[in-house]
Amino acid sequence: MSATNSRRAYIIHGYLGYPGEAWQPWLKRELEACGFAAFLPAMPNPDRPTIPAWLAFIAGLVGEPDQRTVLVGHSLGCQAVVRYLETLGAAGKSVGATVLVAGGFPKAMTAAEAMRRTGGDAILTPWLTTGVDANLVKLAAGRCTVILSDNDPYIPFEDARASYRGALDAAVIVEHGKGHFNEDDHLTELPSALRAVTG
Repeated sequence: MSATNSRRAYIIHGYLGYPGEAWQPWLKRELEACGFAAFLPAMPNPDRPTIPAWLAFIAGLVGEPDQRTVLVGHSLGCQAVVRYLETLGAAGKSVGATVLVAGGFPKAMTAAEAMRRTGGDAILTPWLTTGVDANLVKLAAGRCTVILSDNDPYIPFEDARASYRGALDAAVIVEHGKGHFNEDDHLTELPSALRAVTG
């Protein structure tokens, strides 16, 4: 699965997500048409995601990262990608580009803050209470693009935009009225993500 001779793109879905969700199959097909080896895996236990399990899965999926490697995350998949990048930065490794869609930057909230943000979802609490070293993430992320919607019901827009600009110097693309970029929003294509990957 390494496909080391071609550009590789890994699309990581989020909490309660699945590979056939919304725009993600379209992005995989478009990237393959552009010559990428594109992977859209089912993440382990998407209804009970844990940080260690998802990081280990991504690490096994990617193998040895390089400048021809691109990571795409959606929702909680953004958190997983960012946390994986932290491990790469710590090891002196990096990818060529990172695209994050509808996700917040991991900040170490208090447990009470996390419970308020998630409506009491104990599964998500560890993801929100465990921060990352932004400098290590930045070292590993390559060309970083963040795509946010101005009416996302789950991700506070202004907070997410400010945190990514501050932490990663990411290019932030604002889509209007796209919600959480999922099937509830009837999105079957996301051209901004394709452009961000293909650069």
